[in-house]
Amino acid sequence: MTRFNFFRPTIMPSPYTEYKEFQPAPFLRPYICCYWLASPYKKQVPLYSYDIIPDGCTDILFEYNRLHQTSTLTYYGIFDGYFRTSGEYNPDKITFGIRFYPGSSAYFIRETAKSTAQNMVDLNLLNNSFIQKLNDQLRKAKDIAEMISGCDVIFTGALKDQVPLRQDPTLTNILSNIVAGRGTATVEEISREEVIGSRTMTRLFEERIGLSPKKFSQVIRFQSVLNDWVRHPSGTDFAEGFYDQSHSIKDFKKRTGKNPSQLNVSDFYNTIFHSSDNI
Repeated sequence: MTRFNFFRPTIMPSPYTEYKEFQPAPFLRPYICCYWLASPYKKQVPLYSYDIIPDGCTDILFEYNRLHQTSTLTYYGIFDGYFRTSGEYNPDKITFGIRFYPGSSAYFIRETAKSTAQNMVDLNLLNNSFIQKLNDQLRKAKDIAEMISGCDVIFTGALKDQVPLRQDPTLTNILSNIVAGRGTATVEEISREEVIGSRTMTRLFEERIGLSPKKFSQVIRFQSVLNDWVRHPSGTDFAEGFYDQSHSIKDFKKRTGKNPSQLNVSDFYNTIFHSSDNI
């Protein structure tokens, strides 16, 4: 089974930056959703804020100031509600990201997913040879093409060292079940389908996902309806999978900070993947 070959999260990028996505090497695509780059538009307000919505994924962010040659490396754990972040216009700053599919960051980030959930972790504080290697590679890269090629090499090497973990199908099967069911299956239904105890499944989610199976399923349910709406705004039932419409409105308010009627399709877009030939 190909991991997440039918899951593509919808994100809400900052309206103040130009956002692009890039495919990783084929070997990494079942684990890494994309590499991405955000750079400030030339004309904008000096101080700004915007909302980030939950997508079921986790990210490593490399933020680099080209003028002062300083950088930070931050890991954003999984979260189930929107959060607001702020920034200051800086034409010399770029942000390069690595977005991991659910559970995949465990191959590279040694902390349990529960300890990083709803949180941001300064990876430079971790005494980890992999993180140091990644940081060094990104800092010395001359352009986005070198960032991508360097990450392909580093992440491929790290994955090949994790063969026993990668070959365990339990979590992959559970996640595929949740995604295929658009997040509407109950924990009990998933437990029976995958022949795994609910306590064991909860412990596995704490270690590899960071949210409980129920909360993760709710994020996938939200993402499934949101994906439908972005593609077909006039033909999507926001109440799908919810008890009633009032519950769906409350859920979208938790995930986006807005009622469905306040959302605009233009707020959500996923840039078409750029191939290395076009970088």
